Amino acid sequence: MSEQITAYFSNIANGVKSFITGLSLTLEHFKNKKDNVATLQYPHEKFPIPEKKIGFEQSEYNVIRSRLHVDIDDCISCRMCERACPVDCIKIEDVKAKKGVDFEYGQTSNETQKKLLVTRFTIDMSECMYCNLCVYPCPEECIYMVGGPNEEKHEIDYEFSQYKREGMIFDFAKAETEDLVKMGADDYLKTVKEKQENLLKGERLLGLEIEKVDEPVVISQPVTPAATPIAAPISGIDNLTIKCVDIIEDIKLRAAAKKVFFKSKKAGEDDITKVDKMITELKTVDGFTAELEQQLNALKPEPVAAAPVDVAQAINSNVEVKVIQGLFDIKILNDIEDIKTRAMLKKIYMGAKKSSKNSSDVIPEMISFLETENMITDQIKSLLEGILK
Repeated sequence: MSEQITAYFSNIANGVKSFITGLSLTLEHFKNKKDNVATLQYPHEKFPIPEKKIGFEQSEYNVIRSRLHVDIDDCISCRMCERACPVDCIKIEDVKAKKGVDFEYGQTSNETQKKLLVTRFTIDMSECMYCNLCVYPCPEECIYMVGGPNEEKHEIDYEFSQYKREGMIFDFAKAETEDLVKMGADDYLKTVKEKQENLLKGERLLGLEIEKVDEPVVISQPVTPAATPIAAPISGIDNLTIKCVDIIEDIKLRAAAKKVFFKSKKAGEDDITKVDKMITELKTVDGFTAELEQQLNALKPEPVAAAPVDVAQAINSNVEVKVIQGLFDIKILNDIEDIKTRAMLKKIYMGAKKSSKNSSDVIPEMISFLETENMITDQIKSLLEGILK
């Protein structure tokens, strides 16, 4: 009997001890929740991708499984990639000028003369099996997985998820209607027009409407104007990508600009030098205009912005402050590298959104919180204050 009583109270003691141990662990995590936050607000927050060690230089072999990209200006429409694809996720269409029509198709970066105009080049990445079989047979090396050894051509893009499957279909062809008219592709234009009309009919039957998002209204408070600091020019910045030359409509000029861009990129030159060299080279090519020169000059980096003004100081010193009705886009906070800081600011953002606060209210609150927690940096403060400008 005494043994049963002893076992009974022993079980109670063990249960209480187990309860206290579990509760203390819970309280410890709750107390240090800022250090133990593991949940990210995906897709607005993402963990950095770790570097992969494969035993040799990654640039020597393409092991990237990211996203297929096509430099359409270098495509000669040989369709070798389309034939090589085992799942038929690549679709290519092209048009040839009518007999007797003299049409300039342009050249590739390798100075290969084109003989067809690509009107469609789509890749359905939802069907792609990342086998790279389409990459190897391309004679112009214009189709490739972005990143890795192709980093100079196109930045890495691991995550390209979409909410709808249609968003996974990437279209790279840029055939202009003017070019199609010049080459006498009337039948093709007629077919395209019929397809567009059928699509519109289908959308009307389904009742599809494009949702319009109202932009936040900006109200300026009447305050005494402050002196504007003089901006300084930027040099040594290398942010431009090959996509910047897509503003050039002429195929021949665009191919020449790409060739100059790659050479300048390989030489490690900054954006201003790249643009200047492209303009110098294109001036020697027929079709270059003053309007195109202005467009290319617009690609140069903007002058350095004036130092950000603290919101509280601005109000006290009669500096102009803008009150923004509505909250800013939460994606702006993705520019903050520190995961913990970014998560805490997004938590404040969601609370402000529920309370129907505007950006002018929530930005000072974020800055005050970071200063209290000793998490503020000049870069983060500049980013937050820049939202109000």
